[in-house]
Amino acid sequence: MRQGFCSPDSGTLRLIRFFAAAGLLAWLMLVLSASVVMAQTTPSPLSPPDTTSPRASFENFLRNTDAFIASRRANAPVNEQNTALRAAVESFDFDATPYAASTSKQIERVLMTREILARAQMPAASSIPDAQAAAANGIVDWTVPGTGLRMMRIDGGRDAGEFKFDARTIVDLELDYHQVQDLPRRDGRADAYAEYLRGSDRTGAMEDTIATRLAGVRMTSPRNTLEAFMANMNAAHEIAMAAQAAHDADPPAITREQAWIEQAKADNHLRQASSVFDLSQVPAVLRRDTGIESALLLKEILDRMPLPRIDTIPNAVDLAGLESDQAYRWRLPGTGIEIERMQTGPDAGNFLFDANSVALLPANYEALKDLPYRAEDSLALSDFHAAQVTPGFYEFYASTPGYLVPSAHILGEVVERLPEWLFIVISGQTLWQWLGFTLTLGILAVACWSVFRVTDALARRFAGPPFAWLAISAPLVSAYFVRIAALFLDVDINFTGMALRYLLFAAGILELAFYVGAVWRLFRAIGTTILASPAMSGRGFDASLVRLLSGILAVATSVGVAAFGLQNLGVDIVPLLAGIGVGGLAVALAIRPTLENLIGGLILFSDKPVRVGDFCTFGDMSGTVEDVGIRSTQIRAMDRTLIAVPNAKFVDMEIINWARCDKMLISSVLGLRYETSDDQLRFVLVRIREMLHAHPRIDNDTIRVRFADYGPSSLDIGLRVYALTRDWNEFHAIREDVFLRIKQIVEGSGTRFAIPSQTLYMTRDRGLDAEQTAQADAEVARWRKTGTLPFPRLTPARMRELEDTLPYPPEGSSERAQARAREGQTAEPLSTPETDTVATGERKS
Repeated sequence: MRQGFCSPDSGTLRLIRFFAAAGLLAWLMLVLSASVVMAQTTPSPLSPPDTTSPRASFENFLRNTDAFIASRRANAPVNEQNTALRAAVESFDFDATPYAASTSKQIERVLMTREILARAQMPAASSIPDAQAAAANGIVDWTVPGTGLRMMRIDGGRDAGEFKFDARTIVDLELDYHQVQDLPRRDGRADAYAEYLRGSDRTGAMEDTIATRLAGVRMTSPRNTLEAFMANMNAAHEIAMAAQAAHDADPPAITREQAWIEQAKADNHLRQASSVFDLSQVPAVLRRDTGIESALLLKEILDRMPLPRIDTIPNAVDLAGLESDQAYRWRLPGTGIEIERMQTGPDAGNFLFDANSVALLPANYEALKDLPYRAEDSLALSDFHAAQVTPGFYEFYASTPGYLVPSAHILGEVVERLPEWLFIVISGQTLWQWLGFTLTLGILAVACWSVFRVTDALARRFAGPPFAWLAISAPLVSAYFVRIAALFLDVDINFTGMALRYLLFAAGILELAFYVGAVWRLFRAIGTTILASPAMSGRGFDASLVRLLSGILAVATSVGVAAFGLQNLGVDIVPLLAGIGVGGLAVALAIRPTLENLIGGLILFSDKPVRVGDFCTFGDMSGTVEDVGIRSTQIRAMDRTLIAVPNAKFVDMEIINWARCDKMLISSVLGLRYETSDDQLRFVLVRIREMLHAHPRIDNDTIRVRFADYGPSSLDIGLRVYALTRDWNEFHAIREDVFLRIKQIVEGSGTRFAIPSQTLYMTRDRGLDAEQTAQADAEVARWRKTGTLPFPRLTPARMRELEDTLPYPPEGSSERAQARAREGQTAEPLSTPETDTVATGERKS
């Protein structure tokens, strides 16, 4: 058995087993190596790509970009595509470029880089520095041989020490791809970037549209500004010409509504192109038209000159070192047209064609318009992506109705049927445009005249606040008509050039004049409304003040409106205001007295020493105020003459306003003869006091009757009481009644009034009445004996006893009879008014 086991057959079996084991081991090694290869070729989302050297970063880019392209062509799941894309993107320094976070932009730049490399001679892997070579030789950058693609070592941040395609390379990718896109790939495969552009997944186009509409075109460098301008102008021309040709076809290929849509698209591109100009020095009303015409003129100039190489125009990377407030200019070679970095305003930091270039464009166009357009075979020399010419674009725009697609405008069909002689150009406009201007001006004049005629006729016929307010509509409606006419000539008739500027300026001045007229009518209506109030008299100081203030406010508001409007039209109002100030000072010095009277009138209004209807005394004159005007105060004197006192003089006078009295003073000095005895004098004083306390129209609290002085020929009694009235005529009636009663008291006491005279009477003096003297003496003696001598004043009980005991009006008078008749009538008052004895001068009798 052992021998059988060691036989040749057993050796053969061992050999078979050996080869089987060896084959199994080889198979295992093959599987293991394949797994390693797969691990190396398949990106892992957990392990970041190796970019620590130019070789590793370059190989990572090629491997992962090819995997991304293959997955897209195989319609692999999005997450698989995204894994490869994210790994390929790691070889780019996107953080230093615009749209760093945009996936579509990253896809475009990754694919453009791969297509550039696919057309170049690929370097051997051994020639690309690895991590050891880079560290040993201090390598900080490496450029792919035969291309401008450069990798730079990142100095700081989260990617410090890694090698990536730098910002300059990324920004120039589109230019580099444009230069080699017509060359075939060395591997014969299809252009992956072109496939992506033709695909439906064009989120990048949508991002560009959103960014353009929300933030305008990108003007972060002179290159961006010029490229954006050329691209938008070419797009506007292409859309407009295609739409016009399609609508003019027989039969039309598109409807008018579709032509309107194309017109809006072309107009949007034209507006984007006009946004690259600094129009800050252009009047606000002209900026829109100036921007569009500047865009058309600049395009005509650029289409007639050789363009500079695009790589000689600074881009954002070239200017990255500029300080935030550092100025920078780039001039278009061979011209005076400059692109300037804006320092202030809403475009601060953007690069725009400066204001001086905008002003030079019309002259530059006139100097070049006879030159031929740039030849098509020279386009490749410029490397511009949008270097196509747009022949006759400006002339087409300027001579047709509407804007860019004349067929979309209602006047387009009319203009197409006009004879050729109406297209003769006169002063920059065709003859049919001048005829449209004349017709529009005539219609505008008739419309404005009709509005004013109707509203002013109504205001004159029906005076009052409602029609005063209606009158404001005339200038406002006329201003609206002017605005509509200007827009019609600008947009529909399509005036251009200097004719349009003069037209818009004249229309702005006319519209401004109507607005100023509306301001005047507004304040006139306000004044009319206030004066129409029942509490406001048509005359008087308040009415005069309303007229004055409405006029002042109208002037001030009109000046403000005019200044704002002129500034909006581009008029420098600073010298104008300075001139007005100097002229105003001269006028103020010349009319100083008038201004003093005006200020005096304002002081009279604020202080109000008198009102219209008040009786006053000023200086040595008295009279009733009839009117307080802007210059003078009108006073009706006692002799019925009218006195005009300048306000400046009147306000400085001592003015006694009798109408403001709550009570009116009765003051007099009674002179009795020196023969009057003491008791007679006391009797007279007491009786006068009693009479005054008894009088219903005399204020008891202010009665003062005293033996006041020894006059030259009399014993003087001072009388001072207040009559309870504010009516001048009633005051004189009360004073008359008091004086008559005093005369009776004096005569009843037996004495007489002294005669201040030195006349010598040669007659027999009858002397005093002895009987009346005895009676007066006996009465005073009785007062003294009973302790009721009323000196120095009457007792309160006596005053209450005497209060309102005298008949007033006196017995027998007509007023007394009327008062008794009224007492017999039955009163049915609607309300019981409060009685103010001081204010009304009435007391219960």
